[in-house]
Amino acid sequence: MKSIGLLLLGLVVVAAATTSVATFPAPYRAPYATPLIEKPAGAGDDGSFDGLVQLAAAAPPGSVVRVFWVHGMCTHPSTWADDRTNRLAAIIGGTRQSLGSRPIGPHGASIRIERINKGGVALELVFFSWSPLTAPFKAALAFDHSRDHGGEFPYARATLNRELKRGLVNDCLTDVIVYNGPNGNDIRRAMTEAACFALGGRGNGQDCDVSAGDAPPPVALVAESLGVKLVLDAFIEIGRVIDRRGDRVAMAQLAQGLSKVKMVYLFSNQVPLLDSAGSPREAPSWAQRAKMSASLGDLFRLMDQARPLVQPSPAPVTVVAFSDPNDLLSYRIVPAHLGDAAEYLRIVNVILSNDPTYFGFVERPDAAHCGYAWNPYVFVLLGDGYRAGKPLPPVPSWTGACLGPVGANAP
Repeated sequence: MKSIGLLLLGLVVVAAATTSVATFPAPYRAPYATPLIEKPAGAGDDGSFDGLVQLAAAAPPGSVVRVFWVHGMCTHPSTWADDRTNRLAAIIGGTRQSLGSRPIGPHGASIRIERINKGGVALELVFFSWSPLTAPFKAALAFDHSRDHGGEFPYARATLNRELKRGLVNDCLTDVIVYNGPNGNDIRRAMTEAACFALGGRGNGQDCDVSAGDAPPPVALVAESLGVKLVLDAFIEIGRVIDRRGDRVAMAQLAQGLSKVKMVYLFSNQVPLLDSAGSPREAPSWAQRAKMSASLGDLFRLMDQARPLVQPSPAPVTVVAFSDPNDLLSYRIVPAHLGDAAEYLRIVNVILSNDPTYFGFVERPDAAHCGYAWNPYVFVLLGDGYRAGKPLPPVPSWTGACLGPVGANAP
């Protein structure tokens, strides 16, 4: 976002005025320009993981892999789906086919479906857009914008403070506040309906009937920033509703749907921070709210509970968490987050740099957080996976930005 870029400029000026630049080995460098794959805790696990291409190649002939993709905070125009699709298609060498969109719920959320075909395999990308659901709350804050930005604020405000207020606070943090309060009910209902669709079922935002849909294809989850929390909460809510009514048949059907989730890819995992607010819903019977990062633990526990209901027993799910250490909003996943389901999951943390660190002092905060969406290594690892001992392939030189006047298209 331009606002954070201005903040960076101010920080660099202050640093240059108070610190000898000669003490730094280089003006800028990216310590993890080539990603570091953190080996999982399990003995003998080298951290290798499949990408979407390998997942599609392993699917039955003629089937597709469904990739359920959810954006994060800040206003996202429809072009965010085009951006992700085009970058992924460029990396894996596939051709793109648009399959249309449809509304989710009555308040403006939607899913859009794109397909990438490569040889005999296909990826069905299901993008869930929820930005319209928070637009009214952001519009209510427009009076605080200066007049040259379409607002009513009549007083002098420093340029940096103005941009931070308008972009970071009024556009981006508003999403977090809305979601974690009662006004987030529409987001939660729409997210639950979209997650039900991803599992091959049909839902109304309150319940999910997996048996009502087609048999789900293999599923991969891709979630960015705040979208990680939305995805986790939605699957927990689906399980909570079925568990609450004691429907063993529906739970078995949900288990079949969950067994199709093969890979989970997280860009900037914020769950440990956001879970500090607590859950807006009644806790499921399997939840242990004292656990660190409760929604992660709850989802893992749900998947572990569903595992015995599926024959043959599904293989462990791999969760790949991409994190820039300088991203102020990203957290690695550590063993304490797994709850009681460590045997059913394996966690691979990917440590990378989305932008250079300047003078050993600062990485642009906007690029550190938004940069997953244009970091070519993210898309290489998402598309082609990782094999320990083999070098990562060359990557294209991409640029990107937190698009839009107030940070639109940020993760």
